[in-house]
Amino acid sequence: MWSKFVRFFCKSKAEEELRSHNDIMEEIDLLKKSLRKQSAFLDLFKKEVVEKLEEKRIEDVNPFVETAEAFFYYDRSQREKWDLSSNQQQGLEIVWQKMEALVNCVGVKMVRQLDVPFDPRLHEAMERLPEGDGRPVVKGILQPGFVHGGRVIKPAKVMIEREKRSLIAEREDYGTEE
Repeated sequence: MWSKFVRFFCKSKAEEELRSHNDIMEEIDLLKKSLRKQSAFLDLFKKEVVEKLEEKRIEDVNPFVETAEAFFYYDRSQREKWDLSSNQQQGLEIVWQKMEALVNCVGVKMVRQLDVPFDPRLHEAMERLPEGDGRPVVKGILQPGFVHGGRVIKPAKVMIEREKRSLIAEREDYGTEE
C-alpha cells in the first residue's frame, strides 16, 4: 500500500512540475511578445524624437542660411551692376570666406561652387547652356544651396553646360591610343 501511496505523490509532483514548466514557458513567451512590442514602440519613439530634433536644428540654422542667401544676392547685384575693381572683388571674396566660416560653425555647408560636376542631389538645373557633349558641369549659380548634417536643406539652382570632350579625352575614356 505504501508503494501506491508514494507513486501517487510522485506522479502528482511530476505533473505539477510539468504544469509549472508549461506555465513558465507561456509566461516567457508572453514576456518575449511584450518586449518585442516595447522595442518596436521605442524604435518608433526614437525615430520621431530624432526627426523633431532635426527639424529644430534646421530651424536654428535658418537665420544663418537666410543671411548667406541675402549676401549672395547682394554680391551678385554688385557684380552685375558695377564694374568692380580687383580690390572690391577681393573684399567680397573675404566676406564670402567669413560667411562660409560662419555657416560652417553651425554645421551648414554652402553649395555655390562653379565648374564642378552636376550632382542632382545638390543641384537643380534651371538653365542648360548648349555647349559640349560630355558630362554636365555647373557653370552658373542662380541661387546657392545648403547642406546640413548630410541632408540637403535647399538644392542650389544652377546653370549647367556639358563639358567639351576633346579627341584625347575620348581616347582615354575608351582606353585606345594612336
